[in-house]
Amino acid sequence: MLYFPQRRERRSRLLREWPWQLTGWLAVMAAVLGFLIAQQWVVENRIAANAASQEGKNLAYLITRAVETNQRLSQEIAQEQAALAAAKKDSTAPLKAQLSQVQAQAGLVPVQGPGVQVSLQDAVQPSFPGEPAEFELVHDQYVLHIVALLSAAGAQAIAINGQRYVATTSIFCSGPTIRINGVPYGSPFVITAVGPSAAMLQALNQDVDVQGWSALVQLKYQAEPSLTIPAYSGPVSFTYAKAAQGAA
Repeated sequence: MLYFPQRRERRSRLLREWPWQLTGWLAVMAAVLGFLIAQQWVVENRIAANAASQEGKNLAYLITRAVETNQRLSQEIAQEQAALAAAKKDSTAPLKAQLSQVQAQAGLVPVQGPGVQVSLQDAVQPSFPGEPAEFELVHDQYVLHIVALLSAAGAQAIAINGQRYVATTSIFCSGPTIRINGVPYGSPFVITAVGPSAAMLQALNQDVDVQGWSALVQLKYQAEPSLTIPAYSGPVSFTYAKAAQGAA
């Protein structure tokens, strides 16, 4: 049997060194593995940080866009509201002006301006001996006649004792009173008319009936620089009159 002492010694040395070599390799592998794990943790943290940063940027961008959109929509709404208000004003202004004119002509609004004031009052004593008593009283035809004279002379608004004279106004005697718009009034009677003062005064001065009545009752008239004619306050209704078909 052959005997090789060198081989035996070498194997013995290898058996003695193997545990230390294994420990060294394990240490190296552990270090490498730890380094890899640390690098992975760093990479993951960077990825998470980048993702959070990007998400924050995205949110900031979305918020900025939302604010800009809200401001733009608010401006558009304000512009549309202004345009709508202007359109309403432009479209209704002519109608309002026409309505005001019609209301003034119909006596539904008060008016003011220069004009003439006429006062009539029952006589305090007979104008001549044996004068009939009815001659001393102011009658409804006096009021009606003077109103017609003033209207023909250009009066734009007339009132009798504060009652606005309109298309449906009734004036008639009722016992010792005169009913105007259904309201009874006793002497005196004050007729106010807004319009051309000179023309109305001329009409009164040249009318023979007015001049004759002024000898029987107390009848006076004069121009006024400013008169206020109240609006008609009674009911506005028509029993028989209806708007014609196709009337403008």
